[in-house]
Amino acid sequence: MPSVHREPGGSTLADLEAMPGNDGRRYELIDGNIIVSPWPAHFGGISFHLGPILAHAVPAEHASYRLCGLELPGEQRVIPDLVVAPHTSIGDQRLRLPVLLVVEILCGLESRDLILKRTAYASAGVPAYWLIDPDASTITCLRLEGDEYTTYAEGAVVDVDWPFRVRVDVAAVNLPGHS
Repeated sequence: MPSVHREPGGSTLADLEAMPGNDGRRYELIDGNIIVSPWPAHFGGISFHLGPILAHAVPAEHASYRLCGLELPGEQRVIPDLVVAPHTSIGDQRLRLPVLLVVEILCGLESRDLILKRTAYASAGVPAYWLIDPDASTITCLRLEGDEYTTYAEGAVVDVDWPFRVRVDVAAVNLPGHS
């Protein structure tokens, strides 16, 4: 489980940037809390195989990014597994809003991805949020409606036409030894 480090009065981006950067852990700042978790085991797996599928499907003015820092409103910074964003969202070293799609791959950190990040992405207005469960070999595609996400596609294979046309077969990107 990720640990939550809460500074009195809330952590800031300066606190986040003071954390070690090369210790094999991922540091994110959500709602003033520094979330510390191990770098995902799927670093070379699912995100590696799904990235090119998304890259070939996205609109011409967009690109897909793996494990890239994303700035959110309210001094929040997250590191999604995959992001699809317009070329204009590229900052100095991180992405900034707007983004079209965020993909998170569940790896035992469901409370972080299903609650904390989901709320942060909805508050930031991220229109599409996908969750991949490698253990169940399923993908859940969520669309922002108002201030909450609703499911618009789900299963082992999805063929969607929003936010762009793409077909994702979870088994094809969840290759043995690469989860």
